[in-house]
Amino acid sequence: MADVNIQQTPQAGAGGGAGWVWAIVVLVLLGIIAWFVFGGGLHRTTTARIDINTPGASAPAATPSGGGTAGGTVPARKP
Repeated sequence: MADVNIQQTPQAGAGGGAGWVWAIVVLVLLGIIAWFVFGGGLHRTTTARIDINTPGASAPAATPSGGGTAGGTVPARKP
């Protein structure tokens, strides 16, 4: 029988390191998705409480109306 020697050269980019890179990318993406789902990344709310204490302003003094209206109505004419 004849001895058969088969040699295959690896194709560029198809090495074993590429599988590890894809595995790390998938794990990182799964971690980010899990953080949004379980860690509250999407539904976290922040409540800001602002308490401003200012001295009360005094109201202006009421002035009497003095017998007329500013816009007034026109009195009816006598026939």
